[in-house]
Amino acid sequence: MHTLMKGALLVAALSLPVTSGAQDVAPLFEAAPAILYETHSGVDGPVFVEYFEMLVEKYAGAEGFGWGVYRENATVAYRITALSAGLESMLEVQQARNESFQEFTEDQTDLSNRAWGTRHVTVYNAAPALSVVPDGFSVADIQALPYNRVTLYNLKWDKAPAFRQALAERSALGREAGIEDFVLTAWTGGIGTQAQTVMVRVTAESRAADAGDNAAARRAARQPYIAEFRRLTGIMNRSAGHIEQHDQRRIATLSFVPSR
Repeated sequence: MHTLMKGALLVAALSLPVTSGAQDVAPLFEAAPAILYETHSGVDGPVFVEYFEMLVEKYAGAEGFGWGVYRENATVAYRITALSAGLESMLEVQQARNESFQEFTEDQTDLSNRAWGTRHVTVYNAAPALSVVPDGFSVADIQALPYNRVTLYNLKWDKAPAFRQALAERSALGREAGIEDFVLTAWTGGIGTQAQTVMVRVTAESRAADAGDNAAARRAARQPYIAEFRRLTGIMNRSAGHIEQHDQRRIATLSFVPSR
């Protein structure tokens, strides 16, 4: 039985709960102050699935950090791992994976080599004060919401403070309004990202739910402050030199849940 890394599973460290104030949410985000965000491009679908199914079986029953696998499309996928001690955890995770790789059989190594074309590794730091989710949101809730609408803001150097202030104020309005069925988490880019990058993730049970009933509920809740919401959103958009958007769907069968 293999032991990866001690710590709670937060595959979706991307969707930890946020309540009304930064002080309230700090203990929750302390469990995942950063995430290891691996982008796999040139994915060979069947081989990619076989590789991660092999990994899940290999580590079944093991303790440690887990990961979540997310698909954007047929050729792009992501593996996201919570780093409970920030960069220190990143070094430990990489060391554990390197040691595990040394135990691979020839066939397992071949799977790894064929599963994708390139892998890009980045680190994002949690930004609780910029986030908003329902009270009492749990890891089980995260795992039950596989859809993620992701926006990457590559900020202009002199506009980064204005962006963060606008997002913080907009999220505070959402928390105060008590918007239901809405999970938004923000992550600031670190190692491996473009300078001044912020990732915003909206998590839901499906794309249809996010764009349908949930969207209608959000619009209704925002009506009392819709003008301010739009003003802050405008500041955010103007603060970015480039904005990238895509959808991600968590693949439970390829995601590893440690024993504890």
